[in-house]
Amino acid sequence: GGGGGEEGGNKLDGVVSIPLCATNRINAPHVAESVLARGDSDLISMARPFLADPEILAKSREGREDEINTCIACNQACLDHVFAGKVASCLVNPRACHETELTIEEDTVAEGER
Repeated sequence: GGGGGEEGGNKLDGVVSIPLCATNRINAPHVAESVLARGDSDLISMARPFLADPEILAKSREGREDEINTCIACNQACLDHVFAGKVASCLVNPRACHETELTIEEDTVAEGER
Protein backbone atom coordinates (compact mmCIF):
# COMPACT_ATOMS: atom_id res chain seq x y z
CA GLY A 1 0.00 0.00 0.00
CA GLY A 2 0.94 3.59 0.25
CA GLY A 3 -0.24 7.02 1.13
CA GLY A 4 -0.90 10.18 -0.75
CA GLY A 5 -3.55 12.42 -2.10
CA GLU A 6 -4.90 12.83 -5.59
CA GLU A 7 -1.52 13.82 -7.02
CA GLY A 8 0.07 10.54 -5.94
CA GLY A 9 3.56 10.12 -4.62
CA ASN A 10 3.79 7.33 -2.08
CA LYS A 11 6.57 8.55 0.23
CA LEU A 12 5.86 5.89 2.85
CA ASP A 13 6.02 2.85 0.59
CA GLY A 14 8.46 0.39 2.12
CA VAL A 15 8.91 2.58 5.22
CA VAL A 16 5.92 1.33 7.19
CA SER A 17 4.32 -2.07 7.32
CA ILE A 18 0.79 -1.01 8.23
CA PRO A 19 -2.06 -0.15 5.84
CA LEU A 20 -2.10 3.51 4.84
CA CYS A 21 -5.18 5.68 4.57
CA ALA A 22 -5.40 8.64 2.19
CA THR A 23 -7.39 11.62 3.46
CA ASN A 24 -8.23 15.25 2.71
CA ARG A 25 -9.77 16.71 -0.45
CA ILE A 26 -10.70 13.35 -1.90
CA ASN A 27 -14.21 14.49 -2.67
CA ALA A 28 -15.25 12.32 -5.59
CA PRO A 29 -15.45 8.55 -6.01
CA HIS A 30 -13.38 8.61 -9.22
CA VAL A 31 -10.55 10.35 -7.36
CA ALA A 32 -10.66 7.76 -4.57
CA GLU A 33 -10.62 4.96 -7.14
CA SER A 34 -7.59 6.41 -8.91
CA VAL A 35 -5.63 6.77 -5.64
CA LEU A 36 -6.36 3.12 -4.84
CA ALA A 37 -5.66 1.93 -8.40
CA ARG A 38 -2.23 3.60 -8.39
CA GLY A 39 -1.44 1.82 -5.12
CA ASP A 40 -0.84 5.13 -3.36
CA SER A 41 -3.06 4.07 -0.46
CA ASP A 42 -4.71 1.00 0.98
CA LEU A 43 -7.93 2.76 1.91
CA ILE A 44 -9.62 6.13 1.58
CA SER A 45 -11.14 8.32 4.28
CA MET A 46 -13.88 10.70 3.18
CA ALA A 47 -15.86 12.78 5.69
CA ARG A 48 -17.00 16.12 4.28
CA PRO A 49 -18.15 14.56 0.98
CA PHE A 50 -20.71 12.55 2.99
CA LEU A 51 -22.06 15.73 4.57
CA ALA A 52 -22.41 17.25 1.11
CA ASP A 53 -24.14 14.15 -0.26
CA PRO A 54 -24.92 11.16 1.96
CA GLU A 55 -25.83 9.17 -1.18
CA ILE A 56 -22.41 9.71 -2.81
CA LEU A 57 -21.48 6.03 -2.96
CA ALA A 58 -24.89 4.84 -4.15
CA LYS A 59 -24.92 7.47 -6.90
CA SER A 60 -21.43 6.46 -7.99
CA ARG A 61 -22.24 2.75 -7.94
CA GLU A 62 -25.38 3.40 -10.02
CA GLY A 63 -23.51 5.50 -12.60
CA ARG A 64 -25.14 8.75 -11.48
CA GLU A 65 -21.94 10.70 -10.77
CA ASP A 66 -23.44 13.78 -12.40
CA GLU A 67 -26.03 13.87 -9.58
CA ILE A 68 -23.46 13.95 -6.76
CA ASN A 69 -23.62 17.10 -4.65
CA THR A 70 -19.88 17.77 -4.41
CA CYS A 71 -18.14 19.15 -1.33
CA ILE A 72 -16.57 22.52 -2.13
CA ALA A 73 -14.19 22.38 0.87
CA CYS A 74 -15.34 25.73 2.24
CA ASN A 75 -15.30 24.45 5.85
CA GLN A 76 -17.82 27.16 6.77
CA ALA A 77 -20.65 24.98 8.07
CA CYS A 78 -18.80 21.78 8.93
CA LEU A 79 -15.39 22.37 10.52
CA ASP A 80 -15.93 26.03 11.47
CA HIS A 81 -19.18 25.13 13.24
CA VAL A 82 -17.62 22.19 15.08
CA PHE A 83 -14.65 24.27 16.22
CA ALA A 84 -17.11 26.89 17.54
CA GLY A 85 -19.08 24.24 19.46
CA LYS A 86 -22.04 24.41 17.06
CA VAL A 87 -23.81 21.61 15.22
CA ALA A 88 -22.10 20.81 11.93
CA SER A 89 -23.90 21.25 8.65
CA CYS A 90 -22.93 21.88 5.02
CA LEU A 91 -23.29 24.89 2.74
CA VAL A 92 -24.08 22.67 -0.25
CA ASN A 93 -26.43 20.46 1.81
CA PRO A 94 -28.15 22.42 4.60
CA ARG A 95 -30.00 19.27 5.71
CA ALA A 96 -26.71 17.68 6.83
CA CYS A 97 -26.94 17.03 10.58
CA HIS A 98 -30.44 18.58 10.56
CA GLU A 99 -32.34 15.78 8.80
CA THR A 100 -34.96 15.52 11.56
CA GLU A 101 -35.54 19.29 11.60
CA LEU A 102 -35.50 20.08 7.87
CA THR A 103 -37.84 17.57 6.30
CA ILE A 104 -38.71 17.34 2.64
CA GLU A 105 -42.37 16.68 2.00
CA GLU A 106 -43.87 15.21 -1.12
CA ASP A 107 -45.25 17.78 -3.54
CA THR A 108 -49.04 17.88 -3.28
CA VAL A 109 -49.62 20.54 -5.95
CA ALA A 110 -50.98 19.13 -9.19
CA GLU A 111 -48.78 19.59 -12.26
CA GLY A 112 -51.29 21.96 -13.94
CA GLU A 113 -51.56 24.16 -10.82
CA ARG A 114 -47.86 25.06 -10.62
